[in-house]
Amino acid sequence: MNTLTQLIERYRTSPKVKQIAEILEKNDAPARLQLNGLMGAQESFVLTGTYMNAPQPYLIVAIDKDEAAYLQNDLQNLLGEKEILFFPMSYKRPYEYDEIENANILMRAEVLNHIGSHPDSQIIITYPEALSEKVINKKSLAANTFVVQKGEKLDREFLEEFLHTYDFEKTDFVYEAGQFAIRGGIIDVFSFAHDHPYRIELFGDEVETIRSFDPGSQLSVATLEKVSLMPNVQTRLMQEERNSLLEFISPSTRIWVKDFQLTLDVLQKCFDKASQSFDKILRESGTKIILQPDQIFETPQNFSTKSLAFLRIEFGSRSFFKATNNYEFKSSPQQSFNKDFEMLSGFLFFSIHNLFFEACKF
Repeated sequence: MNTLTQLIERYRTSPKVKQIAEILEKNDAPARLQLNGLMGAQESFVLTGTYMNAPQPYLIVAIDKDEAAYLQNDLQNLLGEKEILFFPMSYKRPYEYDEIENANILMRAEVLNHIGSHPDSQIIITYPEALSEKVINKKSLAANTFVVQKGEKLDREFLEEFLHTYDFEKTDFVYEAGQFAIRGGIIDVFSFAHDHPYRIELFGDEVETIRSFDPGSQLSVATLEKVSLMPNVQTRLMQEERNSLLEFISPSTRIWVKDFQLTLDVLQKCFDKASQSFDKILRESGTKIILQPDQIFETPQNFSTKSLAFLRIEFGSRSFFKATNNYEFKSSPQQSFNKDFEMLSGFLFFSIHNLFFEACKF
């Protein structure tokens, strides 16, 4: 057993982490936990140990996009095969649909698809700006998703009509989301619900195999039993009713928030910016926007109210809610190295042992 594995195990078996996990296992939404004193990587180790003891759906709200990305990377490394989902913001600017990030739309759709398929086992990491955008409601998402399952009958003409209806582009080869290709009994579809395209092979009109594949090398990535073909829910289904992400996730989700007040402040800032963009469009062009800002973007009041239905854990330096359970951790911030790599090497060595020592003291 290597040092990292030992360290993870120490956090998993520590009395303090076990106590936190026991509370999270109870379906007691009013519970509010405050974890004080966590620094740097200790946050990831506590999250990892808690999840290993209480593998329930987690929604983790970091301070910003960069911190969320670092946290996703840490948890992915610590939890191994468990997929850690990242829920980003899709717009560069509100109401400017040519200013959207296609890769981010794909990630958002993939997260919604995962929640719909496995509502009670997801770890989702996000940040306030991403939460400012509402998501399509579950009923509309299900109604506009085409499910293909191995062993079932598939009408190729009906599938092609469905894809055309939702603005999928027919090409010779697929290389980005929103494209499909048909070659005899082989159908390639790049759905917005996955980061790899699907290859559906038919025997007659029966689905014989389904695989995801790398569009560059054409090599298979995974063999699948069932897939969901989802359109671009961000633009194609703009007229559909939108909900807060908190209305989409499972009621058993545990919400971890680094700074709840900061989250509300950012939501207000994003909503104000969206409202200004909306007013400017109406004033300058008279263009009729189908959905008002409060129909597309989250308000801090709504987010705060919806969060009351969930068990919440604050793990930052300040608290927003009056905690029902407080847990103190002892750690210190990383010192400055000023490009002294020998000092850095020594610090990393002792940091691992100090984390191990702190875990032993829980």
